[in-house]
Amino acid sequence: MRLPPLAVLLALPPVIAQSADIPLLDEIRVTAQRSGLMPIDAATTQVQPGVQDVSSTLATLPGAAVVRNGPLTGIVQVRGLTGDRVNVLVDGMDITPACPNHMDPPLHYAAPADTAALTLVAGGSPVSSGGDSLGASVVLRSNLPAFGEGEAWQAGGRVNAGFSGAHDGWDLGVTAQGANQVWALAYAGSRSVADDLGYADGEVADTGYETTRHKLSLSHATAGGRLDATVGQHRTRDAGTPALPMDMVKDDADWVNLAWAGKMGTLSVKMRAYWHDIEHLMDNYSLRPVPVTVPATMRMYAPADSTDTGFSAALEEAALGGRLRYGLDWSGNDFSAYQWNDTMNIFNADILKNASRDRLGLYGEWEGSLAGRWRANLGLRSDTVRMDTGDVSGSGLTVADAAAFNARGHQRTDHNWDWSTLFQYAATERMDYELGLTRKTRSPSLLERYEWTPLNASAGQADNNRYMGNLDLKPEVAHTASAGLRFHEAGQEMKATLFYQRVNDYIVGTPCAAGVCSTTGVVHLRYENHDARLAGLDLAWNRQAGPWNLTAVLSYVQGRNLDSDTDLYRIAPLRLTVGITHDTGTLRNTLQLRAADQQNKVTTYATVGLNDEPRTPGYAVLDWHGRWQATRNMTLHYGVDNLLDKLYYDHLGGINRVMGSDVAVGERLPGAGRFAFMQLEWTL
Repeated sequence: MRLPPLAVLLALPPVIAQSADIPLLDEIRVTAQRSGLMPIDAATTQVQPGVQDVSSTLATLPGAAVVRNGPLTGIVQVRGLTGDRVNVLVDGMDITPACPNHMDPPLHYAAPADTAALTLVAGGSPVSSGGDSLGASVVLRSNLPAFGEGEAWQAGGRVNAGFSGAHDGWDLGVTAQGANQVWALAYAGSRSVADDLGYADGEVADTGYETTRHKLSLSHATAGGRLDATVGQHRTRDAGTPALPMDMVKDDADWVNLAWAGKMGTLSVKMRAYWHDIEHLMDNYSLRPVPVTVPATMRMYAPADSTDTGFSAALEEAALGGRLRYGLDWSGNDFSAYQWNDTMNIFNADILKNASRDRLGLYGEWEGSLAGRWRANLGLRSDTVRMDTGDVSGSGLTVADAAAFNARGHQRTDHNWDWSTLFQYAATERMDYELGLTRKTRSPSLLERYEWTPLNASAGQADNNRYMGNLDLKPEVAHTASAGLRFHEAGQEMKATLFYQRVNDYIVGTPCAAGVCSTTGVVHLRYENHDARLAGLDLAWNRQAGPWNLTAVLSYVQGRNLDSDTDLYRIAPLRLTVGITHDTGTLRNTLQLRAADQQNKVTTYATVGLNDEPRTPGYAVLDWHGRWQATRNMTLHYGVDNLLDKLYYDHLGGINRVMGSDVAVGERLPGAGRFAFMQLEWTL
């Protein structure tokens, strides 16, 4: 039985109850950001004004890219690892997408205008950042109410409105707050509406969307720390996903998030409890041109539900000449999804039924100075992952598969171990070197283990293959070595990291043997364990010279399946972003070049679908972004993307499945054509 987050938090009354009797201080400031030694490849950024998907901003950081099957489906890829292999936390919540094809990845539930900071650790993140992933961590932190300076309540707020020509879309956001030195109450809401995406040669059908978000936050400051309580609501309607067999016609999420951070004597303490619930509905006919796309006899819809509950407690203290961090985190997910034939009004098949996946993590981590100019972060972590699912039902040809699956026991438990070591050496005042060695482990997802018959559900891979799960999968184990350097002086910084990762028991779809999940003339894919290798380079550079700022970001990764001797599927190619900015304080303008090399290293062993993974040509796109600080309270953001209206294709952009579009079925979805955008922000 799941405990609601309030009950979990109240089960730990000593921390919160003690603070009630302590006299209040004049000013309390507690930050949610992790302090101390961080890898050279760590980067924090703010979300770009006007974007409707936070992942778009993440893609500007070294090592990061976005797998996109529709305008609101930004699945994180970091150094070639995608989706479940990356640790993504939204305000400390571990969110499991409700869609079996990940139309709603974790960052889908973050409001861009309400995001305070987005942090990426591209390589071996510390064990305190989380487990059940293979290296990288993405941490999104939303805005929290700010306390006032006295006993009297003070009001504040912000209104922002914008227009984007890419989708002929508009958005509106409102923030309102009242606070004194002890209490703070804030509301944040937003609404976005968009039509189909325009590109250089026409429009991409089935790419519109509507989103509405509401969030209410209450914060209380005491001498011991800060308590934050947040409730939120997210609504998405009619969001097209042309690279997938269905579209997201409804996606409703509600959540409660409680957090406390502060001091208990010499201990620094952070605690969190949350509940996040998603009701998701997709179909293959509501948004797609009819009757050419979906024959009336094949109209299907699929409801899905995903509920995440979690708790974490982290402590930090001085020890052994440095800082010692230790704690635990628990997360539990309940999941169900099925398919319904809308034409016949009959049940088709379960996808997952009454499935659950619980994880309990314990960790310890020491950070401090070693001899001379050396510093280190050393950590050890244990994660126990328990998963189970109920018996399933099918119809027609799937009845036999259901019987075979139900005949076996479904409960599985994995005991996983991670460790991380990070050493940094300050060679001079300007030059730092770094060496990182890590072991990270990820247990299979519910789909990878329990997809009991070949289905199109593939966690967003969108390769048009049918996949089948495997009850006998082993957890993935990744060993990573990285070497980095950072050069920094007044007005200039350069960071570079080389990395090599070997993944044992890498989980990948493999053509089924006869009689396993194959039918006559059709080969399906079954998730199997293989060995894989990923290696590459990340580089970031910036130079400030008076009002001018020059920046460059380069990312490169190669991925290889060592068992089949093939390239890994849907890996971003070599990418380079170069920008020049002129900033006078009141007026700032940036000219930016986004470039990508051709991608010829593609998966070739898939034998069904539209075709094998197609190669992608290289491209270079020019953008212009600006900001005008009109008054102290009013700011105008503006710009034109793809200034030269170039026709280009992002390798991670997916393959079109929708007939009646200006993009032919089987062709790669193009990037947006030339479009202007504008965002006006007014602050009270």
